[in-house]
Formats: sequence, C-alpha cells, structure tokens
Amino acid sequence: MQRCPVLRLFAVHCAFRLGSGKTRKEIQRLNTQLGPSSGQTLAALEEVRRKTADHVTDLLANQDKLRKLQERVEANKVEEGDLKSSLETLVQQLNERNEKVVRTRTVVDHLLAAIPEDLREAGALEKRLSAVQLRMRELKVTLKQAEQQQAAARTKFDEASSYQSALEKQLEGQTIQTRETSDVWIKAIQSSVFATNEEFQAALLGEDEQDKLKVVIDAYRSDIDALKGAIQQMQKDVEGKGLPELKTIEITLSEKTVLYTQADDAWRGLDARNNNLKEIQKKLDLAHKKNEALEAKYKIIGTLSDVANGQTGNKISLQRFVLSVLLDDVLIQASQRLTLMSKGRYQLVRKEDRAKGNKASGLELEVEDGYTGKTRSVATLSGGESFLAALSLALGLSDVVQSYAGGIKLDTLFIDEGFGSLDPESLDLAVRTLIDLQASGRTIGIISHVSELKEQMGLRIDVISDRGGSRIGLSGV
Repeated sequence: MQRCPVLRLFAVHCAFRLGSGKTRKEIQRLNTQLGPSSGQTLAALEEVRRKTADHVTDLLANQDKLRKLQERVEANKVEEGDLKSSLETLVQQLNERNEKVVRTRTVVDHLLAAIPEDLREAGALEKRLSAVQLRMRELKVTLKQAEQQQAAARTKFDEASSYQSALEKQLEGQTIQTRETSDVWIKAIQSSVFATNEEFQAALLGEDEQDKLKVVIDAYRSDIDALKGAIQQMQKDVEGKGLPELKTIEITLSEKTVLYTQADDAWRGLDARNNNLKEIQKKLDLAHKKNEALEAKYKIIGTLSDVANGQTGNKISLQRFVLSVLLDDVLIQASQRLTLMSKGRYQLVRKEDRAKGNKASGLELEVEDGYTGKTRSVATLSGGESFLAALSLALGLSDVVQSYAGGIKLDTLFIDEGFGSLDPESLDLAVRTLIDLQASGRTIGIISHVSELKEQMGLRIDVISDRGGSRIGLSGV
C-alpha cells in the first residue's frame, strides 16, 4: 500500500529541518528522479495541490450522487435493477477517481520532495491533510451506509419477488380451477334446457318470483295429489262395471262443445260490444260535460261572433253594417243627382228588410218611384233608367270619397257607353248633369258612339276607321 503524498511530504520536511545527512541524500536522489520538475516553484506546486483538491471535491460530489441514487433505490423498488447498474457504474467511477487520486498524490509526493526548504509551509499542509482525511472517513462511513441500504433494498426486493412468485402460482392454480369450473358449467348448460349461458341468465328469477313459483308448484302438487286420490276413488267406483258407449258420448260431447263454443263466442262478442258501448258512454258523458263548459264560455263570445257575422236578427254582419252606413251617405248624394236626371221621379234607398233564406242583408238597393209612391227593386228599371242610377251612384260615391278623405280630390271621371239606351230627354238631362260637374272644376271623359252626344261635345277625340286603318282626330282644339 502506497503512503499518502502529503504524509511523505511532511516526513521529508521534518527530516530536512532536523538536518539529517541521510535525508539530504534522499532529497538529492529525488531531485535526480524528478528532473525538470524539481525546479518548480511553490505556486506551481500549489496549483497542483488545488487541482488535487478539485478532484477530491469531484469525488465528494460523486459520493453525494451515489447517496441520492441509493435513496432512489429505496424509494422505487421497481427500478432497482437500473439503480444497481448505476451504482456499480458510480462505484467503478469512484475506484477510477481513487486511482487518479493515488496517482495524483504520488505526483504531489514527488513534487513536494523537490520543494526547497525555505518554501515549505508544513502547518497549512497538515491542516489540509487532516481535513481531507476526515472527509475521506466520512465518505467511507457514507459509502458503508449506502451499501447497507442497498443490501436492505435487495432483501426487500427478494421478498417482493418471492411474494410475487407465490401470487403467480396461486393465480395459476386459480386459473386452472376457473377453467375446470367453466368447462363443468358449459357442460351443465349444454345438458340443460338452455341453449346458451345468456338464456340461462335471462331465465334467472329473483327471490320473490322464486317464492311465488314455489307456491304455484306446491299448489300444483296438491292438485296432483287430489287428482290421484280422485282417480283412485273413480277406479274403485268403476270396478266391476262395464264400459259406456264412448262413441255416442263423444258425439254428444262434440255437439255440446260446438254449441258451447258458439254460445261462448256470441257471449264474448256481446260482452266486448257492451264494454265498448260503456267506454263510448263514458266518452259521451265527458264530451257533454266539456260541451256544457264550452257552451257557458260561448254565451258571450259566441253571441258577439253571431252578431258580428250577421247570424242573428236581420242577418246584417258588422262589416255590412259599417258599409251600410257609408252606403246611406252615398245614396243621399246619388238620389239628389238621380232626382234631377229623372225629373223628380226616382230616388235610391237601401232595403232594410231581412233577405229571404240565408242570404246576407243590409246592402240591397231599391228605387222609390215618385209617380206611384211605392218602392220597388232596382231590377225593374229600364236600361236607360239603370244607366242613370249607375251614373248617380258613381257621382255620389265620388262626392262621399272626397268628403271622407279630407283633402283628396277626384278631379277626373270617365264614363264608358250606356248613353245609347237613353231617350233624347233623358240624354239631355244626363249631359246637363255632366256639364254642371265640369263647371265645378272636374274633368269628365265620355266614351260613346251616340251621334247626338257627339254633337254636344265641343272638345273630343274622334276615332276614324277606313281602309288604311284607324286614326284619331282632335275636335274643338
């Protein structure tokens, strides 16, 4: 085993201080062996020492890393194999580091041997040596603890492996037992009335249903016992007696069975019909009750609806009532013009009597004849009188629209035909009325082929037809 370089350096230093001649010879011999290195300064040697201390520090760091890895081995047993490999690697690295330290110390030892006497400081080196030795002892203790922990972890791992093996054997045995049980169960299913296991599961009953079936089975067994007793009694009763005419009895039984079946079918049909009628009766009663409630609601709303739609009284709806009010205003204006054009004979009035049947009322027109003093339908007017009445209604409607619209004026009025049905006197009255309208500021346009009317129009457009086609001409412009 090699001596520590620092100890050797200390021994050399002590021997040198004592002035031993033998030591001086030894120093000379070492200087000869070191060659150029013997002339290095204390600073260079201190740098070597510092590097050696760095190596020691690296060694301590590796020792700390080894401790952390060992703690991880204890915390995570599953990764023990990998940690073990890492630990071996670190141990190998540690050995390599130790070898490097030994080699470094050897170099330092040789270098210290070459240090001159006046450049040596033994006190500092001794302190550093003591600290390094103390640290090495601590590292050894730590390494020993790590090895103990690793051994404990390996023991636990072995125990876990043994337990796992036992569990695997138990699982294997259980699997075999399960497979055997499954085979027995499959054979039992195949030999039973069930085709598959799903059918068996579907047929499983609860405890309540099983109790009910037990009651039914017990009752069935009781019935069987009673029937067996009845059969025995019947057998005793028929002992010594001959066989009856079974064919006759069977024929009679068949006939009675047919009659019974027919009667039963008829009864079932009547019973179903009766039940159906009862259900219908219930629905009708419910419908009557709902209808009574609806009738109570309808008394107000329905009455308003009937009045608005003209279903009561004179068959006048709300819409026709409003229109009748407007029509009365139109008839007032129209009667004034019709009276002038008929020389005081006719006036238009609205029929207020109810129409026959379901026909709506309120908007029918009648004409009041001043010659007879009677009111008759407008359908009794001649063609010319109907034209005058229609012209009066159009003019009356125009007046009413202007009075109701508030600012809207109907300045233009076109009349298409109808004048040909008038006699000369009526035609003259109609034209005079239109001229009066024109004088009030309106534009009156007449479309007609009556020649008498044509002569009275000072401004007109004539449509002239010849072989070359039709053309227009302006007159009075």
